Amino acid sequence: MEKITHFERLVIAAYRLPFKFTKTNKGYKAVQNSGGLVSAILALSEKLQQTKSEFIDSKIVWAGIGDNLPKTSNAKEIKNEHFEIVPVEISQRTNELFYGGFCNDLLWPLFHYFPSYCVFNETYYEAYREANAQFCDELIKIIKPGDFIWIHDYQLLLLPEMIRQKIPDATIGFFLHIPFPSFELFRLLPRDWRKAIIDGMLGADMLGFHTHDYTQHFIKCVKRTTSYECRQNVIYTHHKLVKAEAFPIGIDYEKFNTACFKKKTVTVKLKVKEILSGQKLIFSVDRLDYSKGLLSRLAGYETFLEKYPQWHGKVMFNFVVVPSRDQIKKYKEMKKEIESTVGRINGKYSSLSWRPIVYQYKSLSFNELVALYDLSDVGLITPLRDGMNLVAKEYVACQVENEGVLILSEMAGAADELSEAILINPFDHIEMAEAIATALTMDPTEKHERLEKMKYRIIHYNVFSWAFDFFNQTFDIKQQQHSMKTTFIDEIITENIVSNYKNANHRILFLDYDGTLVPFAKFPELATITQHTLKVIRQLSIDQKNKIVIISGRNKEFLDQQFANTNVTLVAEHGYFIKVAGKEWKSTIKTDTTWKETIRPILTEFVNRCEGTFIEEKTGSLAWHYRNADSDNAKIRLHELRDKLAELIRHKTDFEILEGHKVLEIKSGRYDKGGAANYLLKSMHPDFILAVGDDRTDEFLFKTLPKNAYTIRIGSSPSLAKYNITSIPLMMKLLKELTTSD
Repeated sequence: MEKITHFERLVIAAYRLPFKFTKTNKGYKAVQNSGGLVSAILALSEKLQQTKSEFIDSKIVWAGIGDNLPKTSNAKEIKNEHFEIVPVEISQRTNELFYGGFCNDLLWPLFHYFPSYCVFNETYYEAYREANAQFCDELIKIIKPGDFIWIHDYQLLLLPEMIRQKIPDATIGFFLHIPFPSFELFRLLPRDWRKAIIDGMLGADMLGFHTHDYTQHFIKCVKRTTSYECRQNVIYTHHKLVKAEAFPIGIDYEKFNTACFKKKTVTVKLKVKEILSGQKLIFSVDRLDYSKGLLSRLAGYETFLEKYPQWHGKVMFNFVVVPSRDQIKKYKEMKKEIESTVGRINGKYSSLSWRPIVYQYKSLSFNELVALYDLSDVGLITPLRDGMNLVAKEYVACQVENEGVLILSEMAGAADELSEAILINPFDHIEMAEAIATALTMDPTEKHERLEKMKYRIIHYNVFSWAFDFFNQTFDIKQQQHSMKTTFIDEIITENIVSNYKNANHRILFLDYDGTLVPFAKFPELATITQHTLKVIRQLSIDQKNKIVIISGRNKEFLDQQFANTNVTLVAEHGYFIKVAGKEWKSTIKTDTTWKETIRPILTEFVNRCEGTFIEEKTGSLAWHYRNADSDNAKIRLHELRDKLAELIRHKTDFEILEGHKVLEIKSGRYDKGGAANYLLKSMHPDFILAVGDDRTDEFLFKTLPKNAYTIRIGSSPSLAKYNITSIPLMMKLLKELTTSD
């Protein structure tokens, strides 16, 4: 299949539309809202139109709730040169419960690690579901084949799956602009809510987060909330593959850097220089929010003034707070406390000629912001928790005239990329004070070297790189989905298989055992083959044109017992042992099994912690079975065990953790069913190959076989197999048809 590199339209879904609206004679004029997402997508839109990108054919479509939304039923009246606007109307009461309630009184504090601020309210959750459903209804009206649907942020976590239910083949991306918390925080949500959020997000094809940590937190929550297998950031849901990946959002570097030289910016800089009169400038700008650590920042600066009195009169802290939600009680109280703290510090340290803090509660114009970035000697950006924090990247981009030093909270997502900044713990006031002193006295050469490294990074992974990286990786996962697309065997496919089998002279059939020839039993030794199934296998094996291979994870003694006096080749322990028909068992590799002494006690511990589980020991592996355990308890223990084992063997590249049907197995990675199949195929050149299996261990076999092979997975899970079949009886019916085809 040819790689997809193009889509008809980019359809953005975000809580808020990018514009406020004013009425004009020609319709409604849109004025840009503030915010990182709006700026990023606006820059992307301009870039796409300037370059006539191969990604997109037309304007970006943006669906969201509007401020001062015009009273019109005709969305085409709302015109803008960059976007086609699609308003989503939600009643005021629903919006208050949805956005003001569930989003900002629960998800925002929980995802930012402020659980004590969380409000758990069933009415909030119902409003959240209702609002997401209304977004879905509006989007369904406009989505066309070939659209790329890109959903943004925590207000719409349920939306991807809602759209998937209505348009199963849609291409859907989701990006979270705030942190995703660890499972210990996420599990505070009621069980139904957290499952709905995970399922909702998994409706997307690609899930984007700002950092590797957030990505891994999400995957851990998937493991603890669902039974889905996760490998290398790919999640194997029942219906498709989903990928979760880190995409650190960037800025339009050129826009900020070149703005430093613009006439309006230069004018502002001249005024600021007059005010400074040779003083060093510390600059900080953030919106009013408890996650930004504004009071901790003031405490750190106050500690600096206490510890370093030599800087009195020589430094000015321009502390800018952008208004946000200040009608809400908690934010009103925070604003009052900030103003009180600023007043107290100024009252304590100021003189007739010097004020240590210049506090501004206002929004700055773009040119004012750039001028202050450029002239500041220190950028003090210390949130208590932040998804990314683009202010840090903007500050670096604007270091032109006066190269300053960035002090950055290690709790900000940007800290992963901007490691040359002075990274601090924002709760540690002494560390912050010492960082300010270090920054003010840093050698110019060191400042320059630090900035150049950070600039290089944000130049080369800017907002356009961020978007195109997301698009490309989404297309890649769609390709993988296509390669593992579930196609169920029907009468036409069956006739084709039987016909090709009949016309072939050299055939080989690879048949798994558990879940393929026999159903799973309470204990492995109870899953014995029936006389009916054995009769079918024997009928196939006596045909001189056939070579029948039973390829299983079972040990060789069990397979010998089940297929005694049957002309079949046996593969035991996923390929560790092979017994060609009429010959003796042969091991394919030699391994040192002393590793079991380290792993066995861990498995024993989890047997003791999870009633109904047991250990099965094979020559080359150890398996932990949980088929008889309570499902909820087993799910929790499985993920704990998997994480513990992964950490233990992560440096041992020749080992792997293999997951089958309610079993977790640890074995060497130097053998598998695919390798065993290759070994057997070397000695023959079949013109008909059939392989049947039921779980992830059989994917190695499906992947290895040539394209003309008939590969079948039992069940509905996505697979590398060409076809799926729903049950063992239907599979046996197909094998029976082969025995009567000659």
